[in-house]
Amino acid sequence: MSVMTEVLAELAKIPGVNGAVLVSRDGFVIEGEAADEGVDLEAVGAVVSAGIGAFEVMGQELNVGSLAQGVIEYANGFIVVTLLGDAAALAIVAELTAHLGNIRHQVKKHGNSLLQAL
Repeated sequence: MSVMTEVLAELAKIPGVNGAVLVSRDGFVIEGEAADEGVDLEAVGAVVSAGIGAFEVMGQELNVGSLAQGVIEYANGFIVVTLLGDAAALAIVAELTAHLGNIRHQVKKHGNSLLQAL
């Protein structure tokens, strides 16, 4: 099992996480792990890629710097998107019951391993 697969599987095992997806900046799924069968990894890749561009423009226009990580909360869950260099991003899809602090900690803990594996 590759480092990417191992890390994504570990992230997907966090309580409340439905999926962990490594996405190229152009929207293609590099690797993904779904804890919930209802998570369409290809759809996550496409929409996360589009969202990153919008968040980058927002940061530039509001003079808050470049995007490092974004958390978007919805009525039934949230998505954590973390940039991994210039070529990829990690997206975590989770339920509202998931512990956001733990997810962010685990992403920070494993981010360098994913970046090196790219």
